[in-house]
Amino acid sequence: MLYYYSMLSHKRLGLTRGKIILAVVIGMFLVLCGVAIVITSSYVRLLRQGAVDTLESLNFSDRFSSVAKTETKANTVVNVSSKDSPAVGDENAPIQAVEFIDFSCPYSKDESSVIRELVSAHPDLVRLTIRNFPLDALHPDARRAALAAMCADEQGKYWAMHDALFANQSSDGSFKDADLRRYALGSGVDAKKYDACMGKGAEATKIQTDVEAGKAAGVTGTPTFFVNGYKIDGAIPAEIWQKILNLSAR
Repeated sequence: MLYYYSMLSHKRLGLTRGKIILAVVIGMFLVLCGVAIVITSSYVRLLRQGAVDTLESLNFSDRFSSVAKTETKANTVVNVSSKDSPAVGDENAPIQAVEFIDFSCPYSKDESSVIRELVSAHPDLVRLTIRNFPLDALHPDARRAALAAMCADEQGKYWAMHDALFANQSSDGSFKDADLRRYALGSGVDAKKYDACMGKGAEATKIQTDVEAGKAAGVTGTPTFFVNGYKIDGAIPAEIWQKILNLSAR
């Protein structure tokens, strides 16, 4: 009988300890989840306010507080402008944005509609320059697509081809030469001139120049922006572009 009660006590004790351990683990998990939620919501709030991604350091004017300047002191201006690259918007616009893109990148595609709409609505405030940064290891056809776009640019049809490439981007980012040619002809290029351009190396050299300029400036993925010389990694939401527009008006 004593043995039976002893075993029962041990079982109860073991069960109690198991419940305590489980309760502690669950409690710690809930605390960590709560901390993560607070951090995430704080980041989103700061992003919307323009305190993240160095938006307050874009230097559109000298009216920013000394605190903002101190906090973003490490973010230096980088000149990645290129007169030979496709551009749209007023040359003297207060916002000079240079974007490094990959035509096979889904994030570049998503951003393309945002930035194109922005420039269309505010051509006097924003000038967008495009430079190529095909991620060859991830997107083997991206460089060929960039070449097709630059060949269209030779005939003044870059933006039509730019939009066509993103509109027809496949889920795996692949492009066939026949499709590239079809998009180019649909953009209004002369077929013979396009074919000749695709077969020569001038535009391919420009693309490699873009890649090397991007690497030198710290570009590792697409899209990457340099807004008035300040680097911003990743796609920029429309609401953040609005923040940048507000800064430019100061």
